[in-house]
Amino acid sequence: MPSPRLGGNAPTFLPPAVPAESFDLPRPALIPEAAPVRIGVDNNRCHIYGICQQEAPEVFRISTGGSLHYTRRVPATFAAKARQAARCCPMQAITISTERGPRPPAAHTMRRGAVARTDRKRIVIAGGGLAGLSAGIRLRERGFDGELVVVGEESLHPYSRPPLSKQYLSGALRAEQLTFTADKDLDAHWLLDTRMISLDLRRSRVELRGGELLAFDGLVVATGVDAKRFPETPVVSERIRTVRTLRDAASIRQAMHEARVRHVVIIGGGFVGCELACTAREHGMDVTLVVHSAPLLRRVLGRQVGAVVGDVQRRAGVDVRLDTKITDWRDYGDVLRLFLDDGAVLDCDFVVLGLGGEPRTEWLRGSGLEISDGVLCGPTGHVVDLAGRTVPHVVAAGDVARWPNPRFDTQPRRVEHLIHAVEMGQHAADSLLRGPQRAARFAPVPRFWSEQHGVRIQAVGMPALGTEVEIVEGTLRSERFIARYTRQTPYGPQIVGCVAFDMPLELLAYRDQIGGARPLSSGAGRRKRR
Repeated sequence: MPSPRLGGNAPTFLPPAVPAESFDLPRPALIPEAAPVRIGVDNNRCHIYGICQQEAPEVFRISTGGSLHYTRRVPATFAAKARQAARCCPMQAITISTERGPRPPAAHTMRRGAVARTDRKRIVIAGGGLAGLSAGIRLRERGFDGELVVVGEESLHPYSRPPLSKQYLSGALRAEQLTFTADKDLDAHWLLDTRMISLDLRRSRVELRGGELLAFDGLVVATGVDAKRFPETPVVSERIRTVRTLRDAASIRQAMHEARVRHVVIIGGGFVGCELACTAREHGMDVTLVVHSAPLLRRVLGRQVGAVVGDVQRRAGVDVRLDTKITDWRDYGDVLRLFLDDGAVLDCDFVVLGLGGEPRTEWLRGSGLEISDGVLCGPTGHVVDLAGRTVPHVVAAGDVARWPNPRFDTQPRRVEHLIHAVEMGQHAADSLLRGPQRAARFAPVPRFWSEQHGVRIQAVGMPALGTEVEIVEGTLRSERFIARYTRQTPYGPQIVGCVAFDMPLELLAYRDQIGGARPLSSGAGRRKRR
């Protein structure tokens, strides 16, 4: 018998039809390696999310008991997959080393018929985060031997941002443990703590702070996003913070320690807000989570599954205020007072804004690029100007890029997740070297995760596109289940996402379903109850 289908979480409509060649899309490309590698895993950092098994099932395996097993010595055949698993590990728990010498240059060249362009003498990477690092590594792997310049506004080399709201803020990880280690060395000039002012497409140059002009033959835009703030939020109060950078998180940690914070208000019902609530509760603070919509994570997971997240938070002692807005802020020095639209008044020691991100595109105003919601790109990752023309020597990657994923439809969208930054950075490098005519379309399966009060939440695809939600494993009541999200298309029901609560091993079977048709007989003939 079929599994129960829950109510839709989006208006019912048919998305545009996609071309026939959009089906049976390949996974993001990897570079073959000619030497074995050795693997190590820091068990203290590993949270058994299972991303490594998704990337390299020949190397990593989650047992039915929930422990991770892996092959220490990986043959060259699977070395590239193992290296990608290390790059995508959410906790940076995997170390990898080549057994015999460096990877040979022959393995880094493009295949015959897709030769790297030789007229790229200097490539500039605008952005010092993971997407930029990933692009730079891939450029070198592909044999680019010209000058590589990375411009970053932070003073630090690329580091992992997801732990900022959890492991770093709680003190479980130190700042130096966040630095990406899967690819330690990149032959590049690093211009850190350097702000970009403007882009001149016609002359192919970036203006830096102080008026310096940096010319380029190729450009990768990977500037990421900034933390959102309410327009009415006081900007001078030391009791109101955002968390986007390591510096932000360090300031919050220091301020909470010095102020001996007892009550913290977190604004925002997305992943950042929910994870901040977890960290504060773990440290014994009273936590109020103020969300202008309902339920938690509604935009990502839908109403039914989002309601489960709310139950998890409330059971941990979080005061969740849904469908609530702040009408006024008053900082009295020793206390911050918030006035809510339902008439309630909250006195707290600290407020953290977890409202999501805004694309870092202010430096691109006047450049001629389409930046209404991030940097608009075509299917290959090449940027598009205001006239709809592809710019052959500029690509974008990571959180700032908006592009159509042919796995779903032709609608350009942004994706803000760590694994996406890794994969799109690599693809952007390939596209820049190949050029628009030879470049492949970027068609990944987005993946993301969260851990809240001991519950692991993992997802593949884009659940937010779904109009129907079906529980295909477990039950909502047990808070251990897999939900499959589908929508109607001109080709019939399409699977757009799957979300797992504490079922990382079981989720593995659903990744390859994303973008395909929903089976006629769901749930393997077993009836699932709520």
